[in-house]
Amino acid sequence: MTTAALPTAARPSITVLGGFSVHVAQRTIPMPRNAQRVLGFLAVSGVEQLRDTVADHLWPAAVPERAMSNLRTALWRVRQADPRIIRAGRDSIGLNEEVETDYELITSQARRIIAELPVDDQAISGAARLLEADLLPGWDEEWLLLDRERHRQLRIHALERLSELLTSRGHYGRAIDVACAAIRVEPLHESAHAALIAAHMAEGNPTEAIRHFRAYERLLDAEAGLQPSQRLNALLVPKQAETSRTPRG
Repeated sequence: MTTAALPTAARPSITVLGGFSVHVAQRTIPMPRNAQRVLGFLAVSGVEQLRDTVADHLWPAAVPERAMSNLRTALWRVRQADPRIIRAGRDSIGLNEEVETDYELITSQARRIIAELPVDDQAISGAARLLEADLLPGWDEEWLLLDRERHRQLRIHALERLSELLTSRGHYGRAIDVACAAIRVEPLHESAHAALIAAHMAEGNPTEAIRHFRAYERLLDAEAGLQPSQRLNALLVPKQAETSRTPRG
């Protein structure tokens, strides 16, 4: 499995996680805003698109002729930076096959992790780093709403699974860090808190696990008027019982 990292320097690459950038021959290439929007759209969609579709998504308020003119200008700017980035036909456009994107890389690795396929420690470390990054932060694009939600759900489940893998391999500090990253994505997601509590318990820190459980219990009650499930309680029951039997000196 390929390690999650910035794509290889010899090939053009596009970063959309944690911010937008284009890299060519180890250099970051500046792009005007319209060119960024076209490349961001193609990088996230991951497939060749009709020109009309791209123009409609990126300039929905413009008349079709103006939207297509904006698209042509943006494509010209991209070609000036590097002709290998865009593959343009008469009616459709897409990224060239040699262009690498961090979004495609992390999506494929996250799915592999969630499917519980074999993952080595180096790949786990790289995947965790990319999964902690937001998709095109600061971009106010209507077309991004569904993709952001899709990515958010993928991130949560992959980070939770990564934490479980790290716990099973005895990497407790990293497991705790990854579980905390999942909680930052969705503070009320119980399975993320379960991964964190399980890592604390496996490391032999029941008091830290109980402290976090109580904090989550208060948060869940304040935000949703709910209580943690029996499954989450069950992670603590043996240690709570053991702690209650320990004589106090």
